[in-house]
Amino acid sequence: MKIKLNLFCCIFFLYTSFFYSQKVGIISEINSKMGYVVFKGELFTEKPIFEKDLEYNFIDFINKYYKERNIVSKNIDEFPFSMNFITSDELKYFQSLCKKNNIDELVIISKNKYYIQSDPMSIYKNLNHELGIEAYVKAKTRALLYGNFQIYVYNLKDHHMKTVINKVYMVHRFKFPVFNESYNLINKEVEKLFADDLEKLITRKMNKYYSK
Repeated sequence: MKIKLNLFCCIFFLYTSFFYSQKVGIISEINSKMGYVVFKGELFTEKPIFEKDLEYNFIDFINKYYKERNIVSKNIDEFPFSMNFITSDELKYFQSLCKKNNIDELVIISKNKYYIQSDPMSIYKNLNHELGIEAYVKAKTRALLYGNFQIYVYNLKDHHMKTVINKVYMVHRFKFPVFNESYNLINKEVEKLFADDLEKLITRKMNKYYSK
C-alpha cells in the first residue's frame, strides 16, 4: 500500500509539474549566430573589411538558461514588426501570441534600427550580425563584443513589457594579436572569453528580472 501511495504521489507531481510549469516563448529578429568583424579607419568613420560567422549561437544559450531553471521554452518563428518603440498594438499582439502558443511569457530579441547622431552603435547597422566580436586593424591586440539589440520580456498575466537588455558593449585587451594576416581569429579563446562574458551578463540581468 505504501509503495502504491508513493507511486501515486510521484505521478501526481510529474503531472502537475508538466501542466502547470511556467512556459516561455522566444521570438527573435537578429542573426542568432555570433559574428566576427574587422574594422579599418579612424574613430566614428570605421568601415568593416572582413566579416564571418562564428560557431556560437545566442538563442541556444537563452534556451539553456531556461532549461537550467526547469522552465519550458520554445522558439517561435514570428516577428512581424520593429520593437524599438513599444505601443499598445504590440502589447495586444504579444498577448494574442502567448494565448495562441499556451505560454506565460515572451522573450523578445529585437534589432536596434534607430540611431541618434554620433551614436557609436551605428557602425553596426549594415553588418550581417547583431552580435559579434569586433577587431581593429590599428589595434591588433584589442577586441570588443558588441550586441546591437534589445531583449524584452512580456508577461501575459501582468500584460506588461520589461526591458532586460539594452545593447551590449564589452572591451578586452590581449597580450597577443587577435587576428592573422588574413584577418581570421588566431585564438579560439577570444571567442570563448566573450561568449562567457556575454552569458554572465545575460544571466545576471535575467536573474534580476525574475527576482522581482
